[in-house]
Amino acid sequence: MKKIFHFLIITLLMLFGQKVFAQTVHNVTANPNATFTPSQLTIKVGDIVKWTNAGGLHNVVADDNSFTSGAASTSAWVFQFTFNSPGTNPYYCVIHGGSGGVGMSGVITVEIATGVQDEDISIHKFDLKQNYPNPFNPLTTINFSIPQKDFVNLRVYNFVGEEVKMLLNEEKDAGSYQIKFDAQNLPSGIYFYKLNTGSFSETKKMILLK
Repeated sequence: MKKIFHFLIITLLMLFGQKVFAQTVHNVTANPNATFTPSQLTIKVGDIVKWTNAGGLHNVVADDNSFTSGAASTSAWVFQFTFNSPGTNPYYCVIHGGSGGVGMSGVITVEIATGVQDEDISIHKFDLKQNYPNPFNPLTTINFSIPQKDFVNLRVYNFVGEEVKMLLNEEKDAGSYQIKFDAQNLPSGIYFYKLNTGSFSETKKMILLK
């Protein structure tokens, strides 16, 4: 009887286990004409993106350095990365592009899977990502994550340290957030955005080009 029971359990795991823990693999090609195809990709938390070099001197580097395929190479390399947190993840090739959507670049947008509640996605650390696009005109997006309920302050400063915009000043639950910044009424130049909580502070630079 025990053997039959164990057999049933193993069979059920084989039938349903893969469905429960399945990850979708999304393919991106680094092309000889210095483009990524597709350059814009929307996936779910836990999905895998696989880049394949189809010819040329290329690599993959995240704007915030959270992932990289290593040094640029002309070999037929394959690089894959699992995205476990929601948010926007811009990347580029160091030979033919640059951070902020310059040249050979792309964006991986990670969304929470349908039916998965926010509390099911564990955020383990504070994280302020590089805005995208950067340089921008006049709209850009800022993503950040907090691992616990906290009072969050997000401000924008000009090059001489003067505050030009308060983007957020309120208590937030643990999770990932996306804030839009409209600089339509500001002149071109270098700006800084600063995230402050009770126990965390980080500042990043962005460039407005009109």
